[in-house]
Formats: sequence, structure tokens, C-alpha cells
Amino acid sequence: MLGMDGNERGERLERLFRPTYRRVTAYCLRRTGEAAAHDAVAEVYAVAWRRRRQLPADDEEAVLWLLGIARRVLANQERGRRRWARLLLRVAERSEPRPPYGGDSSGAGDDLAVALARLPVSDRELLRLAYWDDLSRAGIASVLGISVGAVDTRMHRARQRLKQHLTTAHPDQAPTKEKEKNHAER
Repeated sequence: MLGMDGNERGERLERLFRPTYRRVTAYCLRRTGEAAAHDAVAEVYAVAWRRRRQLPADDEEAVLWLLGIARRVLANQERGRRRWARLLLRVAERSEPRPPYGGDSSGAGDDLAVALARLPVSDRELLRLAYWDDLSRAGIASVLGISVGAVDTRMHRARQRLKQHLTTAHPDQAPTKEKEKNHAER
């Protein structure tokens, strides 16, 4: 849109939000479940805001632009669901799941899931970013908007809390002071 600066486009996008919200929501609801659709709609408008300089001048074109963003957001959600399903299949196909501290492996995956569920949301997110998304400390810091030092501190605390929950589930498998000392010396 020629002659319109970022602020004017931002104001126009704000004006377009109310008349387009129902249409974008309906588009998403027809393609996915309710919770995922609402997440997608939120992401659509966040992406649109970041890309407001590309907002078409014509209102109908702007709606189509928003629906194009919705299509890509939904595709990203679906790829994420497929990755998650593949991860679950790989875990389920393991011949012998490794228990957290050695010993009997029965129920170890369940214990880990329960221990993770008991952690605060911020700890779970941090551990997921590190171990499931395989992000570096700097990557985690960037995603969370914190310093690398804060990542280190929070990671240490999250691991300690997770270890405590796992130990509570299987006190007979808890690491001994000797094992902890040997690990710390490495």
C-alpha cells in the first residue's frame, strides 16, 4: 500500500480485526479442533501484526492475506502434531525404556510423565526446549527472553525438582551421594 507508513497499517489492521476475526476463526475451526483453532487464530493476528507492512490495500485482499497466514499457521500446527506423534511412536517402540537412575525399568516412562506434570509450567517449558526441541542454552535464552545465565540457573533448579519428583516415585532408585560425587567430578 503506497504512501501508508507502518503506524497507519497498524491502525488499519486493528480496524480490520473485528470484522475479520469471525471469518478467520471459522476458517480455522473447519480445519482443526476448537482449542487448536483458537491458538491458530491468535497466531494469525500475531503474524499479521509483525508483517503489517505487507497488509494489502483492498479489504477483501486483506482478508485473503489473513486466510493465507491462517493456512500456513495451521500447516505448522499439523507438522508439530506429526512430529509429536513420531516422537511418541519412537518412545513406544523402544525395546527397553531406560529408567532415570538404573534398576527396574517398569513404569519409568509413566514416572517421568508424572514427575514432569508435577513441575511448574516454566520448568516443563525449559526442559522441553532443552531436551525435546534440542535448543542450545543461547537458543533457550532467546526463546524465553532471558539471559544465558538465567537459563543455567533455571535449568539447574528444574533438574533438581524433576530429580526430587522422580526420587519420590522410586526412592530405591535414587542416586547415591557417591554416584552424584562421581558425576560432579566429570
